Amino acid sequence: MATLNLEAISRIQRAFVAGLAQDTGAYARCCEVLTAQAGELQLGSLAVGGLASQITTATSSVSAANMASKTSLISEEQYAIKHTMPAYKALSSDFALDQMGTKLANAAVQNINKQFFDALEGAFTVDHPAAGAGVGETGVGKKFCDTGLAYLQTEAGAGSQSNKITASFSESTVDSMIQILQNYKDQRGLPLNLGMAGDPVLVVGPKNRKAAMELVESQLSGADMQTNTMRGLISDVVSFPLTNDEDDVFLLSKSISPIGIWIKSAPVVEVRPSDDGLFVHAVASWNSAAYYKPYEYGFVGSNVP
Repeated sequence: MATLNLEAISRIQRAFVAGLAQDTGAYARCCEVLTAQAGELQLGSLAVGGLASQITTATSSVSAANMASKTSLISEEQYAIKHTMPAYKALSSDFALDQMGTKLANAAVQNINKQFFDALEGAFTVDHPAAGAGVGETGVGKKFCDTGLAYLQTEAGAGSQSNKITASFSESTVDSMIQILQNYKDQRGLPLNLGMAGDPVLVVGPKNRKAAMELVESQLSGADMQTNTMRGLISDVVSFPLTNDEDDVFLLSKSISPIGIWIKSAPVVEVRPSDDGLFVHAVASWNSAAYYKPYEYGFVGSNVP
């Protein structure tokens, strides 16, 4: 009977750690990764300020402005992947041990990737954390990625804006998304001028990867061979096999992205023999969850029909 020794266990664990380092998730290129250790994560927003009041020699008072605060509550989720192999096979070569660790690491990272990118696509259907008819809310029945999202609701200067379009991938579509980011207002109606610091990340499905890379990296643009104004403005192109529709397109301001990943505990692997000693069990486990912040600015989605 093969015996699982400490060196074999250590080799699987080393391969797992190396696999995690090499397989850094695409999600980390798109958003802020939170690592808080709370049992539940509460994300809050406080919209303050609005447009400043001008004070002149004739000014006798300044009107007060409401603050608008909202919270999102995210519960931790635990995940585990178990891989079992006959002990004699696991110990027959170092390659088998390395593969066990490497494959588990890859599977763990790809599961977290899918959490994030499913959340991106889910933004078209998930309820907005600030949906409602009150001050600081975005309108009744509104989704996280939607049209007609309210700001300054019930107050002077009230209006609406959209972080959702329905155009197929093209240069003009991406340009429209950049304009939306730049023009977007917070809940106090203040233009945020997002995306101008060179941090927007473009997310596409594999079918649009080549065109997206050419759009972002090429020095010249279009048939008229003019200067490519996207170059240097978009920091990264991330291609991922989107679950629902690979024609969908997303643009996120990475530094302020309202959609992201919470990793309470990073993936680890535990290796042990079965009770009868005939098998090797390797279990990768971690705690993670996708999150939506209480505000939607910093994110634009194109839900292609």
